[in-house]
Amino acid sequence: MIVIEGTMPVIGQGHKPVKVVAGQLLNISSRVFCLTSGPLAVIVRWRHVDSSDGESLYMHTLGDRVWNGQIRIEKPGLHVFCIDAWIDRYAGLCLALERAMHRGDSPEGLIEDALSQILQTLEFCDIERQQPLIQLYEQLAGLAGHEQIALLMDESTQVQMRDVQQRTCLVLSPEYPLYVTN
Repeated sequence: MIVIEGTMPVIGQGHKPVKVVAGQLLNISSRVFCLTSGPLAVIVRWRHVDSSDGESLYMHTLGDRVWNGQIRIEKPGLHVFCIDAWIDRYAGLCLALERAMHRGDSPEGLIEDALSQILQTLEFCDIERQQPLIQLYEQLAGLAGHEQIALLMDESTQVQMRDVQQRTCLVLSPEYPLYVTN
């Protein structure tokens, strides 16, 4: 179970809009943690109330279960924001790989798990995102063990997988209002 609490800025438990100046950075923070296991991915999403389309930004952890992100809203008017969090399965696999390497354990099973996770992800993502995953899979298949690990642990690979994987245990916060002025 994932818990999202203490989201800021919020006034009156989200019943009143926070005033924001258009074009200025707005710091969004929230306590997000998982009561079971697994590393998390956390985003802040925001949109104008008259639009179903919005924007999103991955938040980063400050430690002690606090996540932070900075957004900039250009269009004046009433907006809403919320926090989404889910278990990042690929990040969990990378942590397991890192631990195995530190202990001197064989990473072969974990490499197979990573390749399997890439293939499973291919089934669920849109066509536009499939080609880079196919290229990643083929590239990994042609590398030796230590090179595979380096590519699997590479930041760009982790970002690519985080963006396309199914969002396990997805939890959404309520929408909180923002009033953007000039």
